[in-house]
Formats: sequence, C-alpha cells, structure tokens
Amino acid sequence: MPLTSHEAADAPPVTVEVVLLRHDPIEGFAYRRLITALGRGVSPDRAARGLALLREHDERHVVHSTSWRTTREGGIALTYLVHPDPAPGRPGLPLPEPHKIARSSKAGYPSPPDLELDHVVAHAVRHLAFLEGTDPAVAAHISAWPDLAHALHSLPLATAGEMVHA
Repeated sequence: MPLTSHEAADAPPVTVEVVLLRHDPIEGFAYRRLITALGRGVSPDRAARGLALLREHDERHVVHSTSWRTTREGGIALTYLVHPDPAPGRPGLPLPEPHKIARSSKAGYPSPPDLELDHVVAHAVRHLAFLEGTDPAVAAHISAWPDLAHALHSLPLATAGEMVHA
C-alpha cells in the first residue's frame, strides 16, 4: 500500500544534515558537516546528494540516512552519511571517539540531554558498520576501502541500528 501524504500546515521545519566521512589509518575518522533547509517538495535524499555535490548518476559514494532528531528550536534534523568525502582537501573535524554512545537516563525520554555533534557522527559511523554487514551494496563499497573496513570492524559489536531478538 503506498504511503499517503502527511502534510500539515504547522509542520516543524526540517533540515538535512550531511556528514561527509573520511578515514585515515593513522589519524582515524574525520568529517565535514553540511546543512540545508529541506525545500517543499524536495526529497531529503536529493537534498543530501545536492549538499555533497554528487552528480545524478554518481555511484562511487555511499549516501545513507542514519538518523533523525529534534532540534533545540523544535525542528527536525535528518542526518545522512556520505562516504567518501567528495572534497577531502577541505578542512574536517576529527572524530576521536567513534565508539561513544549518547544515552538518555530515562527509558521514556529517548532524547539524550547532552547530545553533541560527535555523538551524531559516531552513531552514523556505527550505522555504516552495521550496513557493511547487512547491505550487499554498502559492503561492496566498503570492500574497496580496506582501512575503513578494518576500522569499522574494530567498533563495538552492538552497532547502531542492530536489532537483537530474544
């Protein structure tokens, strides 16, 4: 059954956030972050690809939605990971702790009160590690980057997005 439109006149603003990931075997993970407002009628996937300046039929990059969250201003942020960073010469930020997980202390209140950008990026990296083991297209991409594959395999086994069944 096709999904129906859920447009509402008072819908919160939506932003698309793109984490452009790079990995160096010595330096570790680093990233750039780009953000745009999601235009009316624009697919978030298209907005993410546009922010990363990827061409229409570019298949050399992984583009994947890794999370969403509410912003302090009451909007919604959709986070995408893009690998590799299409402009690796531009300054990036190091991700010193890709294993760091943000948690809420209350089960009924899922938004961590101390959430920072590094938490969001670390989640995206762990999500990529999860996809490497579950998505053949992502696994094929990562196989061309052996140092990245090794770094992803070194992350904790309970990766972002993993479903554990009792």
